[in-house]
Amino acid sequence: MYQADMHIHTTVSDGSEPPAAVLQRAKKQGLTHLSFTDHDTVNGAFLYGSLAEGYGIRIIPGVELSAYDYKYDRKVHILGYAYTQSVHIEKLGKETRKKRQENCLKQIEILRKLGFMMEREEIQGMACDCIYKQHILDYLLRTNQSDCLFGRVYREIFKNGGPCDFDITYPEAEAAVEAVKADHGFAVLAHPGQQQNLDLVPALLEAGLDGIEYRHPSNGPEDMQRIQALAGRYQLILTGGSDYHGRYEQTQTRLGAYPAPDKSRIWFGDEG
Repeated sequence: MYQADMHIHTTVSDGSEPPAAVLQRAKKQGLTHLSFTDHDTVNGAFLYGSLAEGYGIRIIPGVELSAYDYKYDRKVHILGYAYTQSVHIEKLGKETRKKRQENCLKQIEILRKLGFMMEREEIQGMACDCIYKQHILDYLLRTNQSDCLFGRVYREIFKNGGPCDFDITYPEAEAAVEAVKADHGFAVLAHPGQQQNLDLVPALLEAGLDGIEYRHPSNGPEDMQRIQALAGRYQLILTGGSDYHGRYEQTQTRLGAYPAPDKSRIWFGDEG
């Protein structure tokens, strides 16, 4: 039986659980296929397969590239699957990670000036590569400077125009699609219900888009109807995933709760 969660984040980026812990959880829940789609990095992606063998789970190489459509002023995330190399993906992702690290270091300094006790080295030690907002929030929680991970500090400082409510400059959406295709992977538009960007599909198709994430916590009934219509019109892959982050997500979703449609296995070389 094919049970696939194709959208998962681990401690390699902004998830709270390491790959081994996610695999243990997936095994208990009867999942057969996973894709670790950590943000803007393929670090360890080709190693997950051997790690998963002991659990009887097949790993599809994955990544989630952060991007932007500057013409329509929309965030765009592109999922990359089953790539056989990662030169172009890593080149694009490395620059984004560098910007994100610099951004978070600025946020740490702002928090220090606001009176918070901030130990940069300790926060860096919580991250695999670059620091994410979740690491800063978790540090504040661990040091009893915040009431909960996504509580008052998050709302007043990191959101709603607060002093740490600023972002980085992302690569163009088409560039993210092109990077995945250049590495012989499948490019999929992630969670369009979250970012309301289905109207960008025609332009992304010109760059080589292969599919749309159909099952996702943020996709409502109307979104799913539009996705089905677009998939039928353009012969697109439909994928699905929980966007699992462990406790590093404001609205926590169970691993495997949004499984990929059965037909998606064909595109990932697994028809059995």
